[in-house]
Amino acid sequence: MTYRIPLAAALAACLLSPAAHGGDKLSSSELRQLAPGQYAVNVMGLVSMTVSMRPNGVITGQAKGEKDRGLWRVKGEQLCIAWSKWNDGKTSCAALSGDNGSYRGGGLSIRRI
Repeated sequence: MTYRIPLAAALAACLLSPAAHGGDKLSSSELRQLAPGQYAVNVMGLVSMTVSMRPNGVITGQAKGEKDRGLWRVKGEQLCIAWSKWNDGKTSCAALSGDNGSYRGGGLSIRRI
């Protein structure tokens, strides 16, 4: 069974929705400081995944036995991600809020691991 379609739909919905409340909104500089880092990400309570961000803009992810790789960048005060397979390779952006390794935004709950 493949989870590509539900996972891609959940990621797209999350990254296109407004940022969640709680904590201060991260600046572009703070967003860039997320890399290098490895994160546990919960997508709207539907999908749990592990994501690794590298300073060179490469992002890798694993969820429900599937893996993908893509690129991340900061645009204004939003984190933008373009996966190779998930979300049909389209770029999605979201503002993040939080601190101390715990962030929220666009339906995502993110914790540094």
